[in-house]
Amino acid sequence: IPLFDGKTLDGWKASENQGGFKVVDGAITFDGKRSHLFYVGPVRNADFKNFEFSADVLTRPFANSGIYFHTRYQEKDWPNQGFEVQVANTHLGAGGYVEMKKTGSLYGIRNLYKSMVKDNEWFTLRVSVRGKRIQIRLNDLLVVDYLEPENPVVDPSYPGRRLSRGTFALQGHDPESK
Repeated sequence: IPLFDGKTLDGWKASENQGGFKVVDGAITFDGKRSHLFYVGPVRNADFKNFEFSADVLTRPFANSGIYFHTRYQEKDWPNQGFEVQVANTHLGAGGYVEMKKTGSLYGIRNLYKSMVKDNEWFTLRVSVRGKRIQIRLNDLLVVDYLEPENPVVDPSYPGRRLSRGTFALQGHDPESK
């Protein structure tokens, strides 16, 4: 079921710094200050529990982005509910922070430390959630297979990082990320 019509951002709502997300040549693009684009459309009332989400992705060098799931719209800051699938092939970090988590990581839970895809080349990122299992594939290669335990250890900085239900969000991390 498509969540994006290839022409407009109908059904999507940007958080802070609106205007960074645009549709160019049939693709959602980002260029601007930090923002998140949340799916708020009519499909399943933007409330997903078990699903398979697929996106064709192209990153430019040093881009940092992500795809959130089981999240909800919020006006500002990083989403505080749900999980992030990292999209960063060559991003190095900023402000003294060295970013080691690469595309396909289930951010902070199951991290990849080697890029499996390249900048400037389209790749398919697929996320599936079935019950307590999260699987992430890059170009059909299974890179994460996570089964949430009965009582997961939850980072106090991310108390909402538990499997539940919610919508999707695309991350525009910073002005250098395209």
